[in-house]
Amino acid sequence: MMASKGLQIVGGDYRDLRASETIGEALKRIVRDRGRDAAKRIERAWGLDPRTARNVATEGNVSERTLTKAIKAEGWELLLELGAELTGETFEQFEERRHQRIIHEAERAQETIRTLRAKRAALDQRAVVALDAFDRSLDDRQRNRARGRR
Repeated sequence: MMASKGLQIVGGDYRDLRASETIGEALKRIVRDRGRDAAKRIERAWGLDPRTARNVATEGNVSERTLTKAIKAEGWELLLELGAELTGETFEQFEERRHQRIIHEAERAQETIRTLRAKRAALDQRAVVALDAFDRSLDDRQRNRARGRR
């Protein structure tokens, strides 16, 4: 199996990721890692014929129908195990990474809000100064006109 270095997952640890990994290869590894007589166990548990069970356990050949039977028999536990096998991280690790991203985005949004509030306050202050200057200028013009009429 070919392994490629690369995908950085949370905080700088690198994981070996199988470049040619298929669902069938991952499923074969899962059922074989569970102990002896893998074919017999999945034959009974998943409701497979002996030839199909042996094919899954030894070759990793999995049809859509076989995969459906496996998922129906084992449910989320198999899906979580398969997902971890294919991605190199558990669902919990994925969720932690996703939550950290959400927290980071929220912190960035809060910082943006603080920056915009400061800019708004500065603009409000400039507007007050400008309006005061305009009012003084208007008052001066009105006084000058009033003097010119006398």
